[in-house]
Amino acid sequence: MRFLPLALLSVTILFASCRKCVECEIRLKESPEVIGYVDEFCGTDKKVEEEEDRLRSDYTCIECTVNTGLGNANSGIHCGDRAFTDSIEADWEAGALQIGTTANCVYYRDTANVTCVLKQ
Repeated sequence: MRFLPLALLSVTILFASCRKCVECEIRLKESPEVIGYVDEFCGTDKKVEEEEDRLRSDYTCIECTVNTGLGNANSGIHCGDRAFTDSIEADWEAGALQIGTTANCVYYRDTANVTCVLKQ
């Protein structure tokens, strides 16, 4: 009877530290458009949850506007990971600087749904 709590604790620790591998798909909310994909991520349940949270915060949408003097030029809305959206902002800011003005870029957060499933 003494060993029962120790055995239960051991089993709990064992299952909590089990690794699993998942593949994740990042889609725009209310849209079938896939804006990102992770082929494989392996870790414990907690690490997988942390990765899902990271992907939700990393994938955003951006829209930039520049007043050209003849009207506004608009980039339209582009969605992807942080490196992609940051490059769009940098390009629009550089283009605006070349014509002597500034770009106004807006990031849209909380735009992605992340779904991770066990890798087959």
